[in-house]
Amino acid sequence: MEPKTYQTLEVYKEVADTLYAVSGIVLFSFAKHDCDTKNTIIRNFIARSSMSLKSIFALWDINDFQNTWILYRSLVDRMFHLRHVGTKNEFIEFDDWSFFEQYKSQNRLKSDKEFKHEAVGWVYELSTEQKDRMRKLEKQKPIWKRPKAEDVAKDMEMEFLYKYGYDFASKHVHPMSDDGHQDFYTITKLEPSPRFPSHITVIHSSMMTALLILQDGLSFSSFKWRPVLLTYLDEVKNFLINGDKSYQLSFLKLANLFNSETLCERIIP
Repeated sequence: MEPKTYQTLEVYKEVADTLYAVSGIVLFSFAKHDCDTKNTIIRNFIARSSMSLKSIFALWDINDFQNTWILYRSLVDRMFHLRHVGTKNEFIEFDDWSFFEQYKSQNRLKSDKEFKHEAVGWVYELSTEQKDRMRKLEKQKPIWKRPKAEDVAKDMEMEFLYKYGYDFASKHVHPMSDDGHQDFYTITKLEPSPRFPSHITVIHSSMMTALLILQDGLSFSSFKWRPVLLTYLDEVKNFLINGDKSYQLSFLKLANLFNSETLCERIIP
C-alpha cells in the first residue's frame, strides 16, 4: 500500500472528487432499499467517511495540518470498528451498545441538579419505541466493547496501520508541548516563520482509508454490487499505489450506469 511516488495535491483532489461522487451514488443505492440495522450502520459509516475526507482537504487548504492528522486518526478508528463489527457480524450488538451509551450520557445531564434545566428540546425527547427499547436494555445491559485498534490491525495483518497511522496520529489528538506552534505563525504571519512538516502523506493515507471503508462497507452489506463499481474501487487503489489513472474510465462508466440502472440488488439469504 506504500506508493512509489506521492502525487500533487491537485491530482489527489481530482481523484477525491470522483470518490465523493461514487460514495454519493452508493448512498443513493442504499436508499432505494429498506435497510436493516446492519445496512444502516454500513451506510452511515460510508457517509461519515466521505464527509471526513472532504473535511481533511478543507483543513489542508487553510494550513491546519495538525487537524488533518486528527481527522485521519478518526477515519482509521472507524475503519477498524467497521472491520471488527463486520467480520464478527456484531452489528446488532454494536447498535444496542451505542444506543445504551448515548442514552446514559443524555440521561446523566437530565438527572443533574445543576444542569438538568439545559436538557430541553426535541433532542432530549425519546419516542415510545425508544423508551421501550431502553427498558429492555436496562434489564439486560449490552456487554459489547469497543475493539482495540492494535488487535484489529493484527487481525488484518496490517500492523503498520496501527503503528504508523492510528498511533502516530494520536500524537496530534492528545495534547503535546508544541501544540499550536505552527498555528501561531499561521495566524500571525510573523517572520521568520519556521519550517513545519506538512507532508502529503496524510492526504494519501486518508484517501486510502476512506477507500477501505467503502470497500468493506460494500463487502459486509446485504447487497450484490455491479462489477464496474468494484473495478473502480480497485483502480483507485492502484492509483494510490502506482499513479495509474485507469479509474477515470471506470468512473465515467459508473456515472452513466447510475443514470439508467440500479447498482445493487439484495442478496437473497
